[in-house]
Amino acid sequence: MSGGKSAPEPGENRREIDGETFQAMIRMIRRRPRQQISGHWFNIVEAAGHRFLQGPISTDVRGQKRNGGLAHITRLVRAEDIAGFWPETTGRLLNPEECHATAAFISSLDGRDVELIVPLRNRALPVRWESFEDSREYPLYAAHIYPNILSALSEITFRRLLDVGCGSGNLLAAIRRDHPEAYYAGLDISPDNVEAAKEKGFDDIREERGENVAAAYAAAPLFDVIVFCGVLNRQIMDGDSARKILKKTLSRLGKGGHVIITGYSSCHFSARDLKRQGLTVLKKSIPANIFKNYDEFYLRQFYVARKE
Repeated sequence: MSGGKSAPEPGENRREIDGETFQAMIRMIRRRPRQQISGHWFNIVEAAGHRFLQGPISTDVRGQKRNGGLAHITRLVRAEDIAGFWPETTGRLLNPEECHATAAFISSLDGRDVELIVPLRNRALPVRWESFEDSREYPLYAAHIYPNILSALSEITFRRLLDVGCGSGNLLAAIRRDHPEAYYAGLDISPDNVEAAKEKGFDDIREERGENVAAAYAAAPLFDVIVFCGVLNRQIMDGDSARKILKKTLSRLGKGGHVIITGYSSCHFSARDLKRQGLTVLKKSIPANIFKNYDEFYLRQFYVARKE
């Protein structure tokens, strides 16, 4: 950035507005002409019937003139159109005050009404999931992701739960403290993790790859809940592998059962992808975290879906 003071981040100094005021503001924004915009990276935020481009938005291809962090876009702008770094598209820029008001309104909504879609920016897989619990990211899961999973499970009645990519059983142990009466199973590709999980008192922990979950549990009763905590994510695996694992695993989920998909890095799936798998999406995100500082960790994408 150059040329004077930059625009405030959308999450700073939020001005609370109600739904009617928000829709009136958007109608005014939509009267403006669309313009070419660029940026180092973009996300898409869908909320209240509108779509917004989120990121360090600039008004020239060199990224020299920054005009805030949000732009209103049409549904013609697809995630694949703005993949990679330094994408270009068209939209209607929001001024700093409108950015603040929009961020405040969206942050106040329920997680079933807001979705964050992260375009593919690179194909690097920096974390080896078989040794994840030794990585620097693991404490972030324990502090920020596990509590959200526990909260979601507090609203679900279940008797059998499967954790795909269970690691050493720490998440299973946290869930068992709240639901001691349930049956727990886990699957992981690391023999050390499997042994550690069994040492926590979990008998049904299997050393197996995620794509083999259906075969591994073919003779077992169907599960009521299946959890993917940081597994079906770009930081861990490619998209084809994630789709294969999800499809096969859903065959072991009973009718009316729930699936939870979350993680530290961006998910491979959107709500549309999950609906194509015959799932009803009940939660898509944690809206209050979407506009927080991206240099710090906050859980943003958080999918809870039910099998019909």
